[in-house]
Amino acid sequence: MKKFLEFIFIGLLFCSCTTKRTELVLLGTVHQPVENFTPDSLYNILVKIKPDLILFEVDSSFFTKDFDFKKTWESNENIATLKYMNSFDVDVRPYEFTGRNEYRIKIGSRPTDSKALELLDSLYKNNQLNSLDNRVYQNFLEANDDLNSFAYLGARAFNNPETDKIAEIRQKRHYKELLGIMSEYPIFLDTYYVKSDGDSISFFEGFKRASEFWDIRNHTMSKNILHFVREYHGKKIIVLNGYFHRYYLNSLIKPKEEELNFTIKEFYEY
Repeated sequence: MKKFLEFIFIGLLFCSCTTKRTELVLLGTVHQPVENFTPDSLYNILVKIKPDLILFEVDSSFFTKDFDFKKTWESNENIATLKYMNSFDVDVRPYEFTGRNEYRIKIGSRPTDSKALELLDSLYKNNQLNSLDNRVYQNFLEANDDLNSFAYLGARAFNNPETDKIAEIRQKRHYKELLGIMSEYPIFLDTYYVKSDGDSISFFEGFKRASEFWDIRNHTMSKNILHFVREYHGKKIIVLNGYFHRYYLNSLIKPKEEELNFTIKEFYEY
């Protein structure tokens, strides 16, 4: 009987170990130091959670083959992560779309998207939009101001469902509704940017490709995050992401919680 009970105990212990849920924190960040969110703010969050893995919003080109940073730069994430790496045992991995900036330049979405937005803003300020489009653009500006204002209020202000909803509205207005306005005015189809390879692209097409890339980028990031959820089963993972991304990453990753046996948590739950 004693032996039988020992087998049961070992079996229960084994089951409890194999079913331990991975903890995933999608930690929205502000990239540059601002009031109430600095490298020290982020470092203190990391110390509180004690992650086994930090996923960093860059691609593999920023790391050596041993996953050390090739360089340092003055961002909240880089300074805080390096400080944490020097004090604690943690893995750091990239999860960004590979060659993000180079790809955007290659397809012509950058800097054409910003030029298209500047043109739209000029039309708005010079009263050259019809009343409906004028209102749509005003709604975008309001959502943009609302979302940016949270950056100065501390991490909890931009790590919650309410802010995520505002981010979703802002991005929808930016990439969908503003694109709709541009489709109505010939100037966006007839104004071109000449790329470095000599090819040209219209402002409308450049903005359209930027809109499409927003979706591609977030889907790629989510796919990479889920890869690490599988690889680091039963561990604590923090995903550092500019807080405009949080709503999108949540929408793609949360439905996989039960299938992959992980739980999405907020940093203030620790």
